[in-house]
Amino acid sequence: SGRLREREALAVAQEREMGLLNRLTGRLLAIQGPFEMAEALCTEIDRVFSPRFIRFHQVENEKGRVLLHGAKAELEVDPLESDFLDWVIRSGTSVVPWTAEQRKGGRSSARENAVPHNKVFPSVKRKDLFIAARSSSRIEGVLHVGERLNQVPYSDSEIQLLSAAAGMAGTFLERSRLEESARQAETLKEGDKLKSAIFSSVSHELKTPLSSLTATISGLLEGDQPWDPPRIREELGSVKKDLDRLNHSIGSLLDLSRLAAETWKPDLQWVEPGEILANVLFRLDPSERERVKVDIPDNLPLVNVDFQQWGRLLMHILENALTYSPPESPVVVGFKRTHSGLETWISDEGPGIPGEEKAKVFNKFYRGSHSGISPGGTGLGLTIAWEIARVHNGTIRIEDNQPRGTRFIVLLPPEHVKETGE
Repeated sequence: SGRLREREALAVAQEREMGLLNRLTGRLLAIQGPFEMAEALCTEIDRVFSPRFIRFHQVENEKGRVLLHGAKAELEVDPLESDFLDWVIRSGTSVVPWTAEQRKGGRSSARENAVPHNKVFPSVKRKDLFIAARSSSRIEGVLHVGERLNQVPYSDSEIQLLSAAAGMAGTFLERSRLEESARQAETLKEGDKLKSAIFSSVSHELKTPLSSLTATISGLLEGDQPWDPPRIREELGSVKKDLDRLNHSIGSLLDLSRLAAETWKPDLQWVEPGEILANVLFRLDPSERERVKVDIPDNLPLVNVDFQQWGRLLMHILENALTYSPPESPVVVGFKRTHSGLETWISDEGPGIPGEEKAKVFNKFYRGSHSGISPGGTGLGLTIAWEIARVHNGTIRIEDNQPRGTRFIVLLPPEHVKETGE
């Protein structure tokens, strides 16, 4: 009967210990960061062993170590804890107390990568455990587990179990580190691609008007025949157009860099949507302004936006519509109050945007299948419009216009809209 009770107790202990690894495995699969991992590890160990304290220290390259989680860590400072931690990190060897198996002279599998405390500091006897959390390449951290509250010594199998749990933590940290390295590498790769795209775009968009400016001004200065005033005015008009193109290209690049770096914050104020639109239309060339038709309903609400930036958003979408539609065709701008906020829509009668391209037109430097009809541009206008909408908690969607063309719909959410009488 005594042996039966021992076997039953052993079976219960083994089931409890295997439950620890199974629960920990399940939790680690759903966890993203090191802090959550350390909390899960300490919680599961405390649930099974009830130690006086548990701490998990992560090893950081060239930064020493950092305490990720400490369960029941409100104890007095241990003057030797730091020395033991550093020793485990340097040696890669765990420090654990002698087990009952060892005291009887038996072989302890828990000792294969571990030493007792007095091997590190002679004459020191302790009951806590410093277990190395190893990965395939290095020591990722140290699991520090205190003596049990009931003072029952840890058995050989229990130390093995704690070592296995620490190993799972080490594997998790290695995976997290490698994933972060991969993300950083991808970010650098995307940064290089962006720099190349910017260089290519800037080279074209700045070089073309600069070349035209140089040719025009050189002709004015070097002409053998006297220039009559109408001809001079015509040439100066070309100069102004090229300068406007340069200013637009540089402004787009600066806008994108500020928005992407999150350094720009909207200067919100309550304004009339029609006032913003009027300012946008005023800045268009007369020939383009004649093509724009406006559909403004009565009792239009106020909107809480950055006046200048929201105007830029409308300008970029409007310029896109004017560029990609026939020269004599109308472009219509309208507003619509809905339960979702205020919609501003801009429709054209151009060739339209194929379904597979609708999700791509807001990407940096993206040029669609109909870009051949465009005289140029940085390919940043719609990207900037998207970013401005985003920082206002708004959205932009694209629909097919009937019978042909494209309709851009900008939605400003309810918190940015109020009736004029409110």
